[in-house]
Amino acid sequence: MQIERIFGESFRYSLHDARVQKIEYQENNLILHFDYIFSYADNESESTHKAKIIFEDTVLDDVEFMVLSSTNAAFRGKFLSLDDFLKAYQGSEFEIITETYNWRRAVFQGWLWKNNGPVNCTMNVYFKGKMIYEIDA
Repeated sequence: MQIERIFGESFRYSLHDARVQKIEYQENNLILHFDYIFSYADNESESTHKAKIIFEDTVLDDVEFMVLSSTNAAFRGKFLSLDDFLKAYQGSEFEIITETYNWRRAVFQGWLWKNNGPVNCTMNVYFKGKMIYEIDA
């Protein structure tokens, strides 16, 4: 099942606490694979779903990561392209804590889980197409 994210509406799916297990870039689409994401029904019940999110028509140079050296307030770290991030953090999981959307930009902030524990990480994605949630039924 595919669901397009329409901005400005109350959306039933949330990426809060969801972990990006794998990142792919195929045919100008950025694909984030999740072990689960949350959904909330009108009666406030919570469910989880295995899912992928597809950002259509994404330019590789418009995907950026800022990885800090810890989870505390110290501002030390590095700014990485998607290719550099995938090379440096292969096998790591990115746990999204905050998701923000505006003008064809998605910003995800959270924890990047490395061998020695989490560090702060921000992912910026600029996309020209749709943002599609592909939910396993």
